[in-house]
Amino acid sequence: MTRLLAALLLATLPALSAAQTDERVVKPEIRVGDSWTYRSTNVLAPGTHEHETRVTFVDEKLVLAVSTRKGDSKEYDSSWTREWNPVTSYAGLIYRPHGGFFRFPMRPGDAYEWTYESVRPRETNVFSSTKWKAKVVGWDIVEVPAGKFRAMKVETEGATESFDGTPPFPIRAVLWYEPEVRRWVKYQFDLPKSTRTEELLRYKLNEDKAAA
Repeated sequence: MTRLLAALLLATLPALSAAQTDERVVKPEIRVGDSWTYRSTNVLAPGTHEHETRVTFVDEKLVLAVSTRKGDSKEYDSSWTREWNPVTSYAGLIYRPHGGFFRFPMRPGDAYEWTYESVRPRETNVFSSTKWKAKVVGWDIVEVPAGKFRAMKVETEGATESFDGTPPFPIRAVLWYEPEVRRWVKYQFDLPKSTRTEELLRYKLNEDKAAA
């Protein structure tokens, strides 16, 4: 009997391994009141900066959020799809159509492309056009100030063409998305002469399903 159980267990190991490799990440249940505080760095702004993003409204298609920076009394509005892809940025840019860093359900090996135009509010002229390619690399252990997480790593690269006469330039972004946190725990954005990073400091989630 013992040998039979051992043989059955060994026979199931490949199937279990395949299931873990094929594990999908579903679209997050974002709720009003969810908040994430990040520590950000940018070579163009020496030092570290702390900012919080808090969800103020959610419906079937849209997420509205307000962000505050430590030491700054201003509030910065942004809007997102339910997949955490930006519709309008903190700086007020409108993405047409929205950016597409995440596509749920998401699993290792997924690859996709998208293009969007950036438009300034109350202007009809396109500010820039950006083309992206993304690949879902797989699960990765990442450690940030908020703790150690098992996150889905997404690598992207692309190019932005500005319509103000600036030559096109390459860009790259890497995101570590953690399903239990409902957002990324780490984000790195590379421009030719600067790098911006975000690392999760702390977060607070609304567990009231009625708020979803």
